[in-house]
Amino acid sequence: NAVDDGYGGLEHRNSTALIAARKDLPRIADKAAPARQPDGYTTLLGLISHEYFHTWNIKRLRPAEFAQFDYGQENYTRLLWFFEGFTSYYDDLLLRRARLVDDASYLRLLTKTINQVLQTPGRKLQSVAQSSYDAWVKYYRQDANTPNATVSYYTKGACVALCLDLSLRAHGGVTLDDVMRGLWRRCQGGPMTEQDLLDELQARTGRSWQRDIAAWVHGTRDLPLRDLLERQGVAVLEEPAQPAQALGLRVAEQAGVQVRVVLRGGAAERAGFAAGDEWLAVEVGRGRAAQCWRLQRLDDLALFAGTARSVVALVARDRRVLRLDLRLPQRQTTWRLAVRDASQVGHWLDAAAT
Repeated sequence: NAVDDGYGGLEHRNSTALIAARKDLPRIADKAAPARQPDGYTTLLGLISHEYFHTWNIKRLRPAEFAQFDYGQENYTRLLWFFEGFTSYYDDLLLRRARLVDDASYLRLLTKTINQVLQTPGRKLQSVAQSSYDAWVKYYRQDANTPNATVSYYTKGACVALCLDLSLRAHGGVTLDDVMRGLWRRCQGGPMTEQDLLDELQARTGRSWQRDIAAWVHGTRDLPLRDLLERQGVAVLEEPAQPAQALGLRVAEQAGVQVRVVLRGGAAERAGFAAGDEWLAVEVGRGRAAQCWRLQRLDDLALFAGTARSVVALVARDRRVLRLDLRLPQRQTTWRLAVRDASQVGHWLDAAAT
């Protein structure tokens, strides 16, 4: 279904239903002037890949709790990190294997996934297994505090799959592809449990993965992404965070700066920002030297603040205008992945065992 603005998919056993924005659809041109496809087209291809992978991973191979559905109420499982998360790992990876994106483009997609996890404070409070179980009451009922209290089983599940794939490759001769194929045979393309995954991992490698899965899936410590990626020939670079992320905010800027989310532990939370605030202006300096600037884009904050270490934020809340003392963070960074060793990266992305 092509719409003005929309995105999403729902897998079925032998088909899928997709929603895509018209602007993301491929453009047709003559051979003399090939069309440059919109950036959203790659996202659309990832969605199609995701739902296609679900043909095997959820519609056939599925949680044991889903062996028989009760369509009259919610059905709970702690395995969505595997069925949605591992599918999210493979969706973009399959685009690279099909040569629809190059190595650099794939690493940009992976960077986005990793940063989404690292920029979610809730990852420190909720395990990805608990996130799976709470999907009905939390993931599908999100509010302004959701990023502070939860983590997505899609994105963190994809990162767990990445860690597992790279760890298996470091072990030698085994890949996540091998494990997925083995699981299919072990469970005969039907219901499976977490123990089935652990048994298949041990059968493939000769060692227990219980501690790894317990830490990555049932724990809340950060995943060993940097070490595993660097060992696979990927450079993990750090770049300055965008203004909103540096402050610990998620905003909308259609008409001024509207605060949607205040992230736990950030400069904005310490200053007293709240979801729903409209950030009207910023005051720089003190006394007679103070200057007040109308803030229409958050990108303008650095220009107005100059070398100031702190500013006063003027926000509208419940028909009142409040003055919030905001200390500007010194240095906040996000990740960017790049190819360091093309041979090592190629072995991984081309599905070859190392």
